[in-house]
Amino acid sequence: MKIKSQNLEEVVIRGESSLMETSIDKRTYNVEEDMTAVGGGLTEVLNNIPSVEVDNDGNVSLRGSGSVTILIDGRQSALSSGDGALDGIPASAIERIELVTNPSAKYNPEGTAGIINIVLKKKKLRGINTNVQLSAASENLFSGSLGFNIRNEKFNFYVNYSYRHREGFRNNFNERTSFYDNTTEFLKQGRLGTDFRESHTGKVGSDFFISENQVLGISVSGTNTDRIRRGKQENERYIDDNLTQMWDRKVYDPRNRKSIDINANYKLDFNDKKGNIIIAATQSIGDEDAIGEFEEFYLNPNGTTPSNPYRFQNQIRSDFRSKFTFSADLERSINDKMKYDAGLQAIINRQNESNFLEYYDTLTGQVVPDPNVNNELVFNENILSAYGIFGHQVSEKFKYQAGVRLEQALTEPKLLTTNESFENNYFSFFPSLHLTYGNDKQGSFFGSYSRRINRPSTWSLNPFPVYSDPLNLRKGNPEIQPEYINSYELGYEKIWKSASITGTVYFKETVNRIQRIRQFFDDGVSVTTFANVDESYDYGVEVVSTYSPFSWWKNMLALNAYESRLSANIDGTRLSNKGVSWDVKLNSTFSFFDNTTAIQINAQYIAPRYTVQGYYQRNPGIDIGFTRTLLDKKMVLGVRVSDVFNQKGFYFEINDGDVIQETDYKWTTRRLYLTLSYKFGNLTTKNKELREKIKDAEIPN
Repeated sequence: MKIKSQNLEEVVIRGESSLMETSIDKRTYNVEEDMTAVGGGLTEVLNNIPSVEVDNDGNVSLRGSGSVTILIDGRQSALSSGDGALDGIPASAIERIELVTNPSAKYNPEGTAGIINIVLKKKKLRGINTNVQLSAASENLFSGSLGFNIRNEKFNFYVNYSYRHREGFRNNFNERTSFYDNTTEFLKQGRLGTDFRESHTGKVGSDFFISENQVLGISVSGTNTDRIRRGKQENERYIDDNLTQMWDRKVYDPRNRKSIDINANYKLDFNDKKGNIIIAATQSIGDEDAIGEFEEFYLNPNGTTPSNPYRFQNQIRSDFRSKFTFSADLERSINDKMKYDAGLQAIINRQNESNFLEYYDTLTGQVVPDPNVNNELVFNENILSAYGIFGHQVSEKFKYQAGVRLEQALTEPKLLTTNESFENNYFSFFPSLHLTYGNDKQGSFFGSYSRRINRPSTWSLNPFPVYSDPLNLRKGNPEIQPEYINSYELGYEKIWKSASITGTVYFKETVNRIQRIRQFFDDGVSVTTFANVDESYDYGVEVVSTYSPFSWWKNMLALNAYESRLSANIDGTRLSNKGVSWDVKLNSTFSFFDNTTAIQINAQYIAPRYTVQGYYQRNPGIDIGFTRTLLDKKMVLGVRVSDVFNQKGFYFEINDGDVIQETDYKWTTRRLYLTLSYKFGNLTTKNKELREKIKDAEIPN
């Protein structure tokens, strides 16, 4: 960050950050500089980041892999788990997003693709400051946020609140062709529906500067999200081109999510200025309740009404999550050239999922529970780990960092309904190595290796099906094992006065890769479940570059391309697939009138992604944003258009030889946003020494 100051009685701090800042071990995305995310949610911010994709259900992938660890302020959080959780966090509540594609042994090893850390806003400058932002968009989207902080030499108190209301449509169209016994069956489904979301997100906390070398931080953050999906699905079934069955299915699917995180942190800087100790504890609690009401109306192919034309199902689902995390981290310099890090971590995770469904039995005329669906799953997981890292600056050009993390996991999913237990205890080690060679003048070469893990979630373990569409079911597999990845990266980074480039070649070997598998049955039902793929290799190249030909024009271009090779044995059938996938993203910003006016364009293209049974593709779009600052930069007016050409959507195709299925998803993506932001307060601190002291006292996220 570039800081400009004047030698007055009080120093006014004004900073201007670049949209993307890179370092050897991570990239930082400064959300406040992204005008095309103004008024949007976290998922829209993530979609603007190189190599990151978010699908219509909020699932995040990094470099084409969905095994990503999402952190909130450096910690695993209930705020980032569950349906629609990420979209419930508005862009206005986010300070920056950090990407770590090959983490060291210091980090929790979950997430084979890497780590995405979402840092929420917490003002750090002295004084009393308030920020208010209001946004409105077409298609009934409204949002607002309020931020306040007060800080002096003894404490920093801050509070942030955000509200978001979003309405829109959510449609999908599905066609499935099945070949069996010299017969062709064709299923055509079209669903038109609405998707409503409303969220409240808040954070309150304080940092107490006990002494010059001690700080205690306490914070509480939480979110409450309501989501209601309604829709009507028209279904037609054909046998050898003859229409045999017609029915409509109406869906009402409301759900509510509540989550809260309680954090306490203590940092002690050693008197000799050679290191520190950080002790942290986090309790995360999340609760989700959902209701599903499904009605079906049948017609004969000739348009007449059958004897039993009406059926219905009622479903109640609940999900409770509790995770306690305790960590102690030591950082110590041996001398000017060598340092080491060491730490301990304990995670206690408890989850409880229950599902109840009742349906109208046309034979008895009674409403009865469905024993094939009703279940309760309890998931207990304890993870104990310790790590050590040693870093050495061998010369002015060469340095390395090597470490290892040891971990014991104790996991036990229990199906209370069937009295089944699937205990799975395992010990793992996770080495890491990072090397750099070069300097600012010549550029830097870097290489890294890490071993990571992707643990099955309760969603992928629960074997009881979800019946939102009875012909396209989804269920988990309690016998799937964790997947491990060996990740290698080699790259080069060079920074000039007006440009920079970071190029990375990477290779990933995944053992027991977890992937969605769709199974088709003779009764016309398909079931999506999870399985460990036998073999998986990804290798590719990523290039991220910035270029500012003039002081008023900044550009960022990112390209990621890789080949996937997959094979699996599913129920005695050998499946394999391979293909080259790539994506490119461009961000261009134009500034005028002494940086008081700016225009930003975000554009991207994403090629198909390959699975062991087929491929899928997310259709991106182009976003344009405009901002104007007034009143000595205290007020900001913003206008933006998301998905200018209304292209965004999702498509996938599955082909196992006997069955071909194609599905299209489309939802509300093109909106016109109007945003007003105003800052109260002077954002001041009295002198440079105090500024540096406050900065050094901060507990890292």
